[in-house]
Parts: sequence; structure tokens; C-alpha cells
Amino acid sequence: MRSRPTILVVEDEELVRELTVELLLDFGYEVLAAANGREAMVLIADAGRRIDLLFTDIVMPGELDGFALAREARRHRPNLPILYTSGYTNRGAGRDSDCLGAMVPKPYRPEQLKAEIRRALERM
Repeated sequence: MRSRPTILVVEDEELVRELTVELLLDFGYEVLAAANGREAMVLIADAGRRIDLLFTDIVMPGELDGFALAREARRHRPNLPILYTSGYTNRGAGRDSDCLGAMVPKPYRPEQLKAEIRRALERM
């Protein structure tokens, strides 16, 4: 029996993070959550921890916004699929090749998020 994919949600807004986690659990995924890039990197750097997809906000306080987090994550997990989200639709511009991933604009609809996650996981 194949286990359920694990998604790491990185979102600095607590309410948005909690709602996203609940939504992903309802979709049937295992979910890890982090409030910022540093918390996420602790989870990502743990080689024994399964993470099948990084779902990260782009705009976050601190030294690791979503793009910087993606670059750091890829150093530890080169094939990790990344799905970005942002309430700022122009924030997806200027991504470099280390940060490629799909974008789900906020606010996202549940069916939209579900479809984007499925696509990202199929590319694994």
C-alpha cells in the first residue's frame, strides 16, 4: 500500500496556514507546517523526514522568502517539487531556474489548489 504524499506548508499568516493545513488534510494528504523559512528548513534538512511537495508563500518576513527557501530546499532535496502562493500576483516574476515551480494566487479556491497540487506531484 502506497502511503499518502506529505506536503510541507510554509505560511507566515497563522490563520491562512491553519486553514490550508485543514484543507490539505481533507484532501487526504499528510501535512507538515512551518511559520517561516527557518522553521521549514529544519524540517527539510531532516533527511529521514518524508516531504513530497513544498507549498510556500512567496512574501514572508525574515531572510528566507519563498524563493530563497526554494533555493535552500533544493540544496538538500534537488528534486523536491515546489508550489508557490502569493496574494501579490506580480511576485512570480523574476524567478530564477533554481526556483521554478507553479503558482497558485491567493485567495485560492479549494478545487484550484487540489488540481495544482496533483499536477505538481505528478511531475515527481
